[in-house]
Amino acid sequence: MNKALKNQIDDMNFMSQMFKKSPAVIDADNLTDDDAQRIFQKIDGGLSPENLHCDGEITPAAARAKYRAYMSAIKGLQTMGFVARDCYEF
Repeated sequence: MNKALKNQIDDMNFMSQMFKKSPAVIDADNLTDDDAQRIFQKIDGGLSPENLHCDGEITPAAARAKYRAYMSAIKGLQTMGFVARDCYEF
């Protein structure tokens, strides 16, 4: 598992715990296909232009860094054998 994927999982777990939302925390060491699809969907939403660029509030360099981190996390999931379903931004 690469660093970008681990960071994405940690961020999602933090938000789930903070707002006490379901589904439960993602176990990074035992990813299921459902977990992978949740991560793919979260990244897909993050890659929409308005979210990626924070509605124009961040610098182009910061947007590129976010893009690279998202793409690295996607590659990490794909390397683990997961395939995204119903994702449109990548």
